Amino acid sequence: MQLKFWLSAGGAASSALLLTLCIQQGLSFQTHSPLSITTPRVNSAPIRHTTLFAEAETKKDDEDCACPDDDGPDILQPYLPAMDPNYKNNGPIGDGTFTISRTGPPTAEELANEQMLQIVKIECSDLEVNTLVWKCLGYRFNEETNEWTPDEVFPKWKERFPEPPDMIGMQRVYSREVDQASLRSNQALVRSIPAGNKQSLKKALKPLGWTGYQYKGLTPNKTRRAQCANWLIFYREELFGYTVEELRERRRLRQEAEAAAEKKLLEEGGEKEWKPPVKEVF
Repeated sequence: MQLKFWLSAGGAASSALLLTLCIQQGLSFQTHSPLSITTPRVNSAPIRHTTLFAEAETKKDDEDCACPDDDGPDILQPYLPAMDPNYKNNGPIGDGTFTISRTGPPTAEELANEQMLQIVKIECSDLEVNTLVWKCLGYRFNEETNEWTPDEVFPKWKERFPEPPDMIGMQRVYSREVDQASLRSNQALVRSIPAGNKQSLKKALKPLGWTGYQYKGLTPNKTRRAQCANWLIFYREELFGYTVEELRERRRLRQEAEAAAEKKLLEEGGEKEWKPPVKEVF
C-alpha cells in the first residue's frame, strides 16, 4: 500500500530514482543503530551530559536511559509515503489516540504529558510529532492553499527555517544525502533548550512509568523523538502563551538576576559556573 501511494504521487523518473535508493538502503540496513552507536566498554567510566538523549557522538550510561522492556534497537525500514513532497501537508494525522490537528495554534491538550509519553513510546506517527513541533514553533497550516506558512514562527528560528523542517527523519533513510537536513534541524531544536530544562522529559514522564530508553535500544528515531518531546515540555513550561516581546523581557530580567548572582559569587571567592551556549528560537 505504501509503494502504491508513493508511486502515484511523483513522476516516473523521480519515482524510479527514489525506489532504487530505498532498495539500496534496505539491502545495506544493519541491525544496530544506523548512526553506528558503539557500546561502551564495561571497565570504562560513564560520561554524563546535560542533554538526556543525544546523537551518536554523545555516550550515555545505562542509568540515565534505563528501560527494562527495551531489549534492542528497532530495525527501521525506509518509509516510502514520506518521500512525497506533499506528505507533510496531506499525510494522515489524528486518526489514533494521539491528539493533534494541523489547523490552529497548539493547545494544552496537545501538550499534555500523556501526549509526550505516546511520542517516546512510538505510539504516534513521525508526522504527528513533527506537526505538533511545527505548531509550537509558530508554523500555521493554511487550509485554502494546503500548505504551511511561517507567519507566527519565532523570529530567530524563521531566519534559518522559513519552511517547517523534518525533525524526526520521516523517510527513515539515514544516508548523509537524505538525512543531513533532518539531523541539523533536530540539533538546532536541542540547542535552543537551556541547561536547566535539559532533563524535563525524564522528570515529567517518570510518574507515568517511563524512565528512558536503554542504551542498546537507541535508534535515531527514538533519540529524535525524545529530543522533540523534551523541547515540547520546555515550550509548554517556558514559552507557551507568551508573546515574543514578553519572552524577551523575561529573558532580560533573568539575565540581570544571573549577572548579579554571578558577581556576588565572584566577590565571595567562588568560581564562575560554565553553562552551554543556548541559541533561543526568539
